[in-house]
Amino acid sequence: MQTKLVLKPILAAIFLLLAASNAALANESSDYIDELLVSDAFHPPGEGEPGYLYNEWHYFNMIDEEQNLSVICAFKLNGGTNSSEVLLGYYLNETSASFYETYPLTPDVVNYSSQSPDVRIANNTVTLTGEGYRVHIESGTGAGVFDALFKPETRPAPVFNASNLSMPGKDINWLVASSKMEVSGNLSVAGETYSLNNSRAYHDHNWGYWSWGDDLGWDWGQVSQAGNYSNETIGEYSISFGNITNANHSQSVSSVMNVWEDGEIIANFSGEEMQIEHSNLSTTDIGIPPAEMLPEYILPQDSFPFPQNTLLNASSGSDTLNIEFTTQHPVPLPVMIPDGNETGIEAGNGSGSEVGSGIKYRIIWEMIGTYQVNGVIDGKPISYTADGFLEYVAGMPVEPEPFA
Repeated sequence: MQTKLVLKPILAAIFLLLAASNAALANESSDYIDELLVSDAFHPPGEGEPGYLYNEWHYFNMIDEEQNLSVICAFKLNGGTNSSEVLLGYYLNETSASFYETYPLTPDVVNYSSQSPDVRIANNTVTLTGEGYRVHIESGTGAGVFDALFKPETRPAPVFNASNLSMPGKDINWLVASSKMEVSGNLSVAGETYSLNNSRAYHDHNWGYWSWGDDLGWDWGQVSQAGNYSNETIGEYSISFGNITNANHSQSVSSVMNVWEDGEIIANFSGEEMQIEHSNLSTTDIGIPPAEMLPEYILPQDSFPFPQNTLLNASSGSDTLNIEFTTQHPVPLPVMIPDGNETGIEAGNGSGSEVGSGIKYRIIWEMIGTYQVNGVIDGKPISYTADGFLEYVAGMPVEPEPFA
């Protein structure tokens, strides 16, 4: 009896500590969700806005090192073509594949609101719940289904915007909704189903008025710390950066990099505090999907090289970072720019139907690779290696050629 009397208050104290810890975690997650309900909502054009330049999209990615699996998905609204677009791409054991589908941007197919991050495009949905983002994508042919819950682990970053790039007084905007997330769910492709269990993930949101044919280029990248980081590193870090340039990358127009530790932004670099260098440029044939009754097209050789190596150095006061990215798997995403139209759409099923009639293309390189991060932030060393993503856009639009 004495033993039981001694254990009861100890057990009670343990249960109270566990309950308090769980409540704190729940409240922290709830705080992130409350912020995202507002900051991650959509921004449809208002009256008098240049709707033909309007573009807006949710972007999600994830990496599962144990299965050598990565996934990219996007839900996009395109005012120039009055279309909505859904993309799911994956890389699995040295094999990549994707499906891309377009739908009308009409209320019977698409639902979105300035009051919410939720969006529906046909049977594909993003829904922000109390736990996180429920993302569901299914191909029209049934060739693939992605259904997963993305739980935010970091606070959103301040919105990054750049003005006067496509039209005076109009912005393009980028919100890192969560630089590090946990994702659980399933990917079903090619007759196989892959289970995801607390894999690393990321989500951002872009909106504004783009003129894809302008003298415009950019870098974007993100990496979150994996479990096998160096013992020299204290805390859990994630990093995202963006850099808007001219088309040949000789001039940076606007840039930013944020560093999170355990959910909060602890460092920020911008402008001349950042330098990005690309090296070992490589090229590959880039084909344009065929449309009905038309041959396959290909972009002129060497028109859009991609970097094998990227180096980013940042310094602000006593905070310094040296980041190296090595490209492992580059994926070209063609963007179609109709003649006489100030906008464009990513090439996909049937979207190349006007190839050969003055249409031009440029390329967004979506690259999966390895980051090596070293530096000192707030007096503490950071050193880790992890897989992540990098996006690279350079070069002016070109006309495709028939594939012989």
